[in-house]
Amino acid sequence: MSLILLGLIQGLTEFFPVSSSGHLVIAKYFLKLNLPGAAFEAFLHFGTIVAVVVLFRKDIKELVIAFFDSIYNLSRGEKISNIFKNNLSSKLAWYLVISTIPAAIIGYTFSSYFEMLFSEPIIAAFMLTITGAFLWFGNKKFLGGTKNISKITCKDAIIIGVAQALAIFPGISRSGLTVIAGLSRNLDREFAAKYSFILSIPIIIGASIFKMGEMSSLNIDLNIMVLSGLVAAISSYGAMKIFIGLLKNRKIYFFSYYLWVLSGLTIIITFVKGR
Repeated sequence: MSLILLGLIQGLTEFFPVSSSGHLVIAKYFLKLNLPGAAFEAFLHFGTIVAVVVLFRKDIKELVIAFFDSIYNLSRGEKISNIFKNNLSSKLAWYLVISTIPAAIIGYTFSSYFEMLFSEPIIAAFMLTITGAFLWFGNKKFLGGTKNISKITCKDAIIIGVAQALAIFPGISRSGLTVIAGLSRNLDREFAAKYSFILSIPIIIGASIFKMGEMSSLNIDLNIMVLSGLVAAISSYGAMKIFIGLLKNRKIYFFSYYLWVLSGLTIIITFVKGR
């Protein structure tokens, strides 16, 4: 039952701007949940990827086709500027690749260091407070704009990529930071959310593959694993739909209150328990 609960936590918090990593750290500490290991978390991540692919299946299909088509055209000597002009999906696909690079470099280089932080609820609580502040300030300060697939720039992609890289800390929300970064660059609110969600695919796949080496050591019933992954997928799908609606109506600051309460309770209870 605890593994299914982990699937629910992972699914809801992966795309709500509340940090799935921070919640898993806190859940492990306070609910005494037995985390089977990084390989099981990777399995849950695949569930969340399925949700993104299902929700944005048309966009993702166009992006994949356009990406490989652009590579073919580049090999024939066509200029990248002309490719982007003639096919906006090619442009978006390459910008998503650019946005992925910062997190990929930091994650690969410092993975062992950040793994140590995933056992510290105080650190996670502190980072949740920061995430809440980002959401509150970003929701009030950055209204978003009209930038969409035709107007997004390489600079926008880099800034969003750096924001994603900062979310490697447990408690810092990847979806929250990347969406706020997009709004700060005047991206359309719905487009900012779509960009953030699709951007999660390569980084989650990369992190999952990195952890899959431990899969052989897992001693978990396959049916339980599949059910946990399914729960993660379904809850992720619902979370994305709700988040997009809240973002369009400028209501994401509600998550700030939740994060501050959770952070405060975590810090108080941790110190009372005298860890």
